[in-house]
Amino acid sequence: MKKIKLPYGKFIGEDQFPFIIAEIGNNHNGNFELALKLIRKAKECGVDAVKFQVKDIESSFTRELLDKPYENENSFGHTYREHKEALEFSKDELVKIYDYAKKLEIICFSTPFDIKSVKLLEELNNPIYKISSFHVTDLDLIEEICKTKKPIIMSSGMSTIDELDQAVNLIRKHTEDFAILHCVSIYPTDDHDLNFNVIPTLKNRYNCIVGYSGHERGTVLCTSTILLGCRIIERHFTLDRYMKGPDHASSLEPEGMSLVVKRAKRTFNALGESNKRVLESELNTRKKFRGY
Repeated sequence: MKKIKLPYGKFIGEDQFPFIIAEIGNNHNGNFELALKLIRKAKECGVDAVKFQVKDIESSFTRELLDKPYENENSFGHTYREHKEALEFSKDELVKIYDYAKKLEIICFSTPFDIKSVKLLEELNNPIYKISSFHVTDLDLIEEICKTKKPIIMSSGMSTIDELDQAVNLIRKHTEDFAILHCVSIYPTDDHDLNFNVIPTLKNRYNCIVGYSGHERGTVLCTSTILLGCRIIERHFTLDRYMKGPDHASSLEPEGMSLVVKRAKRTFNALGESNKRVLESELNTRKKFRGY
């Protein structure tokens, strides 16, 4: 079976326990100490990896957008530029963040929003690259990520099949070590928009490992995707869903993330095998009621 090898003896594959990612994203609110605490709490929850977002602000967004006023209850600046700059870490801080995760033996990786950020992450020896739903059509960025020869996880939110085909075809020119996550880019996502039936479609169309990046409320539905073939589950992670910031409300707190880890393992264990046969544990019952 296809498997993607990762640090600390971990694998992503059909026959492996689901790979659980705590997406820290911007939930550190630009606070270095909070970022370290989130990593530590994620480790305590039993997840396999934590993920951040890395951006060169001027490269990632248009000047028109960056210059726009951005004043609301979740804003960290008067303009969108000031807001985004407040949420970014320096290279030195990122080095310390990656080193801290290494000390805890938890995989730490990032989503680069631009080519400059890919080059920065290579200096940090970033072990996996995440392509966000926003960047499925940014073929120049995908090409740069492919050149790193690292495993790739790509979300599929707000993308057509044709757009995904183009991105997957480009990735496949470089590597087969990739996975696609079903994703709906609504924060939070209502149940009727989750569209889980797309998961087998992605798996069959691209013949690759599939997973789920969720933004719905609660913990139950994301682990049910394991029954449809998902072997990666990514959920946004926070210490407090009521903190200031745009992603906290659609994130899981430590108690919820711990439940995801436990339910994922239990659901995977319940899959069993595809052959219908009499199980050894059934033999006594069969003898009692059938006499043989």
